[in-house]
Amino acid sequence: MTQKKRFAALALCALSIAPLSALANPIPLNGSFSFNGAAVNQFTSGGITYTAGNLGAGINTATSVTVQNPITITATPANTFGATNDLNGQLPAGSTGYIVNPTPGGTYTLQIPQNNASNPFSTGILPFASTTSSMNGDTFNFYATSDQVLSSVSLGNISELGIIILGTVSDTQNKYTSSLASVGLTFIDNAGALGYTGAFSAPPATTTNVPEPGSLLLVGIGALGLGLCARKFKLTGRVSSGLQDSIA
Repeated sequence: MTQKKRFAALALCALSIAPLSALANPIPLNGSFSFNGAAVNQFTSGGITYTAGNLGAGINTATSVTVQNPITITATPANTFGATNDLNGQLPAGSTGYIVNPTPGGTYTLQIPQNNASNPFSTGILPFASTTSSMNGDTFNFYATSDQVLSSVSLGNISELGIIILGTVSDTQNKYTSSLASVGLTFIDNAGALGYTGAFSAPPATTTNVPEPGSLLLVGIGALGLGLCARKFKLTGRVSSGLQDSIA
């Protein structure tokens, strides 16, 4: 193969690889799903701890709630936030996860913000919630930054307490960028029967797609190679016409 053909081959190779490299870039996540928790073991209200079957207080006044894992996805809609739900097919119903404590059947006690406060949230380096796909093994980790009470309802011997936890989510297969997200939890006391449900949501971030440096480098190499080839072809043409017979 002549030198000019080698230049052309390398240039076209670089230009063809660049788009494939760009495809590896994670994209902003647009997703949501709902889930059920295994159980609420107990809650504290007014300094008193209540367990299942105890009708002494409603969970809507709780200052702390102890939840039991696992959490199990019940529904992942096809569309969310006006677009295709990225998690539809990624996290199907039946996929499981946990709240803070990854031990099977493990528990975690959540402190409930009081007086309409929005409290900073910290679980160290542990994710607040984690869910693994039953289809491809991709794990989505949610890291909490703050929580706040959204609702407190009591009607007869049925009561509910809803909280919202704000934070970010990322996946272990690096398909999506770390995105702002939230987890909502609803604790239920139905005549002494305790339980909890939840919902996850990550609306798409408003971003401008910027090629990664590696892709730009490959495009630059390709363009440079093609430019050198064009110059080589031009000079070769001149040689054949006798204008630059000293150039090989």
